[in-house]
Amino acid sequence: MATAVIALYYLQLPLLEGIEARTWDSRLRLAQSSQAPLQKIAIVAIDEKSITELGRFPWSRSVYANLIDSLSRSGVRAVLMDVLFTDPESPRQDNRLAQSIRQNGRVYLAEFLEYDRNGNAGNYKQSLPVLRKAAHGSGHINLYPDQDGVIRWSALTVPFHDKFQLSLPLRGAMELIETEGVSQGKYTTSLAGKNIPTDDQHRLLIDYSASSGNFETFSFSDIITNRVPAEKLRDKVIFVGATAVGIYDLRVTPLSGNTPGVVLKALITDTIARGKFLRRGGLEAIFDLTAILVLSLMTAIMVLRLRHAVTLPLLITTALGYILLCHGALKLGSWISMFYPLSAMTLSFVGTAFVRFQLLDRRAREIRAMFSRFVSAKIVDRLVKNPELACISGENRVITILFADVQNYTSFSERHEPREIVAVLNMYLSEMVSIITQYDGTMDKFLGDGILAYWNAPLDQPDHAERAVNCALEMIRRGDLLRERIATQCGEPLSWGIGINTGEVVAGIIGAAETKMEYTVIGDNVNLTYRIQNLSRDANCPIITKALYERVADVVAVEPMQAVYVKGREKPVEIYALKGIKHA
Repeated sequence: MATAVIALYYLQLPLLEGIEARTWDSRLRLAQSSQAPLQKIAIVAIDEKSITELGRFPWSRSVYANLIDSLSRSGVRAVLMDVLFTDPESPRQDNRLAQSIRQNGRVYLAEFLEYDRNGNAGNYKQSLPVLRKAAHGSGHINLYPDQDGVIRWSALTVPFHDKFQLSLPLRGAMELIETEGVSQGKYTTSLAGKNIPTDDQHRLLIDYSASSGNFETFSFSDIITNRVPAEKLRDKVIFVGATAVGIYDLRVTPLSGNTPGVVLKALITDTIARGKFLRRGGLEAIFDLTAILVLSLMTAIMVLRLRHAVTLPLLITTALGYILLCHGALKLGSWISMFYPLSAMTLSFVGTAFVRFQLLDRRAREIRAMFSRFVSAKIVDRLVKNPELACISGENRVITILFADVQNYTSFSERHEPREIVAVLNMYLSEMVSIITQYDGTMDKFLGDGILAYWNAPLDQPDHAERAVNCALEMIRRGDLLRERIATQCGEPLSWGIGINTGEVVAGIIGAAETKMEYTVIGDNVNLTYRIQNLSRDANCPIITKALYERVADVVAVEPMQAVYVKGREKPVEIYALKGIKHA
């Protein structure tokens, strides 16, 4: 999953890049500062008020000349005209404006580079030669929105005819920093020893969160009518541009859908002059790739190793933590990807959860198939939900074992037809197995007419000994009723003996791999249970060992029997006849 996301990261598909950009916009909005921009930047706005007072726009060159004259008298540091003067008006008016520009000495004119359909630089719109000759310099006013129409980057320089044209905001910053020199590297633009980080197209990532963007703004008409005190303008870098809606110089930014272009250029100048920049370069790319890999791997490990009740809160916490990290990185000046790492987490979760579901589903089917014949449905359900509760690879366990066997079965089978024998045997086995299941015992196997069952495996059952004796007594009680049915059907009754023992055995899956395997128990205590069962014929009740009796002494009524020697044991085994349950 991580590999796929990394591939998409490098492909930079417009749709995915657009989603990432929108997450960036949200970060900028949340982090937007209330700090005022530099006081040395101000805007002279061509607003509705000025149009009302000065007449229909566009205005004569003499109007702009009057503006520059007023600004010159106020002692401004520089004037940056976010207005194009590409067409001549009249020699008189054009010369009038050129004279005002020349007298000010620090006026910068706007230029605009047009591109063809293939993205190649074509025509370069510039102000009239007479105005360019009078100006101190010029700067391009190109703003390049991303594919979703939002302006997030500013081209500080634009290549044209084997040279680079500086932007008007960069010119404004040079005035604030008081430098004329600009040098350019592959990923930087240097200004008076200050390195401005850019991408490979010399674009600056605009820091919309650095300030409120509320620049001191004056109406165009208030300036030329001298309604603004000179001290409010003195030594300031002035941007002149349109803010009136009807002039259509409104741009889409991460903060607003109608930001005037002149305000945006002032904001870029403010960003450069402050010297606190945002970066989305090589280090951020390395971090992004690392985050994709780490979050994807962490998600896979959580899903595979932990339970869903734990995994989901952890994943949500991790995702929220990474989102906070992305917001923190913005304050440190870095744009690290939010969308791609979180997408890697999501895909990793879906993929790994699917794999886990397949594995668990297969495991559940195996467990259900393995145990459904031997244990009650509720134990099977517990095993399916929590397969780790049963160690099916083999372990030592202390269990209680029950072995029941039909007495005189050989002689009985000699006196009856096979079909009748099978019918009686099935009746007997069905009744006994239902009782074992009722008491949550594990039905191990049939040994001819014998039944082997046990408790406390594969799941823990703290009361396994008590369950086993209750099961045995119920088998005797219902066996008496069954014996009458068999006598009626066959003409003679059947009887059976039961032996119960508690001890340590080896429990696990035993058999031939891929041929026949089953969960069972083996060991000396299993053999002991076989042997004491034979003694129940004389006692006419279930026989239990001392090891079992010590666990249930306070609940069962017994009669001690003579200790017996059994094959494989040197010492005699103490046994008891199980008579019933003690009554309070």
